[in-house]
Amino acid sequence: MTTLSPAAFAKSVVPAPGGQRTYALSSFVNALGTGMFMPVYVLYFTRVVELPKTQLGLAFAISGLLGIPLSIPAGDLADRRGPRKVVLFALFGQGISMIAYLFVQGFWSLLLVDTVMMLFTTVYFSSVSALIRRVGGDDTVTFRSKLRTLGNIGISGGTLAAGVGISVDTEAGYRVLLVLNAASFLVSYAVLLRLPDYEPLPRPEEEKAEGAPRWIALRDKAFVAYSLVAGTMAIQNFILEMMIPLWIVAYTDAPGWSVTAAFLINTTLVVLLQVRLGDKVQSLKDGGAALRQAGVVLMVGCAAMSLMRHQAAWIALILLLIGVVLITLGEIWYSSGTFAMEFGLPPEYAQGQYQGLAGTVTSLSTAVAPVLLLGLALSLGRVGWLGLGVLMLVLGLTSPAIAAWGERTRPAAAKLAAEEAAAAKVIPA
Repeated sequence: MTTLSPAAFAKSVVPAPGGQRTYALSSFVNALGTGMFMPVYVLYFTRVVELPKTQLGLAFAISGLLGIPLSIPAGDLADRRGPRKVVLFALFGQGISMIAYLFVQGFWSLLLVDTVMMLFTTVYFSSVSALIRRVGGDDTVTFRSKLRTLGNIGISGGTLAAGVGISVDTEAGYRVLLVLNAASFLVSYAVLLRLPDYEPLPRPEEEKAEGAPRWIALRDKAFVAYSLVAGTMAIQNFILEMMIPLWIVAYTDAPGWSVTAAFLINTTLVVLLQVRLGDKVQSLKDGGAALRQAGVVLMVGCAAMSLMRHQAAWIALILLLIGVVLITLGEIWYSSGTFAMEFGLPPEYAQGQYQGLAGTVTSLSTAVAPVLLLGLALSLGRVGWLGLGVLMLVLGLTSPAIAAWGERTRPAAAKLAAEEAAAAKVIPA
């Protein structure tokens, strides 16, 4: 079928020439570097630097928490100074910080370098949505789905390169991968220089008045509610990465190679379906429905995973495949829903500040994910899986109401409703 041909697929995910393609190229290069780094950084610090795993985990936990308070101010800075400037600053800082990892000698130097890296990373993720919105324009939600698809392809390519370094298993090999990741940040920086230097968007007069509240995202109750729900649901991003491999190996009779199969299925489905499904999720109403759908399929997927224990290997494998497919669909619907909500709820001039708030809650979820998934859910076995699924379901079911609340309370919607009400009172002659 032509819709499944490589040319048609490439056309569906690669943006048209111009600003969107330029940004997509920068993002793809960044994803390649991330794919090289993710599989090897623990090995580098434990085998080359020879840090104990407990010290490694403690350093990452502390540095991650230290970056969280910077999320909202960094996003607000992008709104007020222009998003490209802030994103470029963050990319350059990440590149230099990655090079600094090569000089880490112990716990304290790792804590220092990783804290600096997390600060730049926080600035990047808090400001990049403001840049994406300016580049994407009216097509921002679909553009974001394309970026996620290209990002998964990039990460997969980087992971293959990392596999070569891991198979070599030498200090030089690991250091080369870190240097390549640092280079990816700097190449991404260079590509972004081709984008216009977007100026800050004008703010409403009432927000310029003396004494006007600066942190408007914190006063937007609908967006705060959304951030709490979506941020907590973000825990699902770590089910495949943290929970499933250990569940397969330690608690079930599924073959060990099924861990790799689970990751391949997840990546393939995201690449093939993210744009197809995400293209149908555009409005706030669509976003709320997508998050609800994510909650439902995540619940069923977790239930399938829970049944794997005490089953024959072939039955466990079938349940694993069903569970991974459903959890991946939940991941795709979750991403699509958050794209629609996070670009539909904030006013365009405050996209960075709003994204910083959403990122704060997501970062907190990321911090507690290992404890919740490995320390609680996994230790409870079948009950833990079902409890996690119920949590996702409940959160997903609240999302349509939050989306409707957001629609009612957007200033533009309120103004339109007032104009329509006024027009209805006019009696024609």
